[in-house]
Amino acid sequence: MLFKDVPDSAMPHFFFDFCQGPDHCIDAQGTEFGSVEDAYLGAFQAAQDMWSELLRKRQDPRRCFFEVRNAEREVLFALPFQEVMDSCRDRATPAIQSITETVYASAHRTRRAAQEFQETLQAVRNTLADSRAILQDKT
Repeated sequence: MLFKDVPDSAMPHFFFDFCQGPDHCIDAQGTEFGSVEDAYLGAFQAAQDMWSELLRKRQDPRRCFFEVRNAEREVLFALPFQEVMDSCRDRATPAIQSITETVYASAHRTRRAAQEFQETLQAVRNTLADSRAILQDKT
């Protein structure tokens, strides 16, 4: 989505032209919003509201978008309805298989690190014992 750089004061009225594939439906009435950002949020909400209706009609909402225009009918930005679907994806929750693989890999690294630590600790103890023995022989 790209916003055209136009001062907010020149854009109290916005038009949401609906496009579906090659078909275009011109918004003759328009709607008032305080800013381009508010118009984007309004277009996004309208796309959400239309999504299920389009599916009921067996139309693919991913092919739809709004061309949002200012009072002079200049295109400010296009909002593909696909953005509605993209916003629904839960990117924070990975698949259970991924979590399980991560836990197993972490457990394996932890066991290996613990084993290496024990080996290093034993080597330090052996060195310390050898050093003590040398010091005792010198006294």
